[in-house]
Amino acid sequence: MGKENPSTTIAIIGGGFSGSMVAAHLLQAATFPLNIKLIERNSLLGRGVAYGTYSPYHLLNVPAEQISAFPNDPDHFLRWVQRQNETIGDFVTSEVTANSFVPRQIYGAYVQAILDEAETTAPDYVHLERITDEAVGIEPENVGATVSLSNGESIQADRIVLALGNFSPADPPIQDRSFYKSSRYKGNAYSAQALTDLDSDDSVLLIGSGLTMVDLTITLFRQGHRGKIYTVSRHGLLPLAHKTIPSIAPFVAIDQAPKTAQALMHLVRQEVESAAACGLDWRAVINCLRPVTQNLWQTLPLGEKQRFLRHVRAYWDIHRHRIAPEIAEVVNKLLSCGQLVIHAGRIQAYREVDRGVDVTVRKRHTTENLVLRVNRVINCTGPASNYEKLAHPLVNSLLSKGLVCCHVLKMGLKTAANGALLDATGVASKFLYTLGPTRQGDLLETIAVPEIREQAMLLAQELLSRPNAPDSSLLRRVVNQSNSKLVR
Repeated sequence: MGKENPSTTIAIIGGGFSGSMVAAHLLQAATFPLNIKLIERNSLLGRGVAYGTYSPYHLLNVPAEQISAFPNDPDHFLRWVQRQNETIGDFVTSEVTANSFVPRQIYGAYVQAILDEAETTAPDYVHLERITDEAVGIEPENVGATVSLSNGESIQADRIVLALGNFSPADPPIQDRSFYKSSRYKGNAYSAQALTDLDSDDSVLLIGSGLTMVDLTITLFRQGHRGKIYTVSRHGLLPLAHKTIPSIAPFVAIDQAPKTAQALMHLVRQEVESAAACGLDWRAVINCLRPVTQNLWQTLPLGEKQRFLRHVRAYWDIHRHRIAPEIAEVVNKLLSCGQLVIHAGRIQAYREVDRGVDVTVRKRHTTENLVLRVNRVINCTGPASNYEKLAHPLVNSLLSKGLVCCHVLKMGLKTAANGALLDATGVASKFLYTLGPTRQGDLLETIAVPEIREQAMLLAQELLSRPNAPDSSLLRRVVNQSNSKLVR
């Protein structure tokens, strides 16, 4: 089958969840000769930053029933994890229920298993090559492009997927940045050095109060840390906990939705009040917005999107991106006993002293400063999204050549509806595509599994569309059928 057709090569740059799932769909859906080059600088695929943790106490932020890798098979992960015979920390895989919050390292193994199974069961004219290296440049050709690797080698590809995932956070802005070179500062919360050589009685400052801060707090707690844990963020808001609740029907139609951030938030508050009057939790209201959030975002004018990001996003994020109840219980325990202290404000200065570093914080909505003496400062501000400021060889090269352009909201890159990247003139590329966090400016909600799994499936269809390929309706059927083949 397809031997008369020339082989097509698709290069996927990034082997985390996004890249691995695109590869898995391509392996199962291709109906013509196809070579897939999956490029990842880490030897383990399917993990990325999110699932690269090996702490059994870092849990998924959604229950098992909601995190299948396949949009058309919602119980896929639940079935898979229940078949595993593992005990990780206090967690027993065979005891997982639909409402269980599973360790993230298990989910990383799940994605790896999907890719391995897809490769094993792929047709003999479809091949996957796993390349452990870093892509540092892309040069367009008459057809496709050449991908340059850090080892000096290159790959010819007809189409390329940027599955770059999340980037390490930028150092928080401050006038004197010299402290960021100090050994007392750790710029990457997930690096092996973040908590190395930290005495259990040392005080720690975590910059940021979101999901990354929660991960570090849980790690410190499980290590028996006794010292103070300070957190400073602009709003001083913590992620809220999940709760099992009934679903409600969507309350907003896209064509009738308000076109201002203020009106949208007013509508949401009204619905929360109505739900409460009926004995329903606010979480039901936020959950029912999930399927339409991207569409609502795209209907807002640019100025309203900017207003949302300035004034609403911090509050939206803590309600939308929630944490497991057992994680929230630990955080609340540390808050109650005074070991974890949250401050709303901005860091003004650092001054190293013999026993640590004095951090000056301007408290929110005041002219008052407070000084925190700590032994270590760790950046937990979350992934960097302004690609103009990234120190990333590939992204910098693509921007300098005009092959891609940054989103005006300073969130990722500009993309077309099919995931194609727009160049500096606004034209959609014929060979360069992306998914996941790269599309945040266009979609807002595009960093979690439910959104990325849909993008991965649809992008596989797009990549397999070519003049001598089967028609798109057949491709859709093949992709959907492949869901039941993977990790049976």
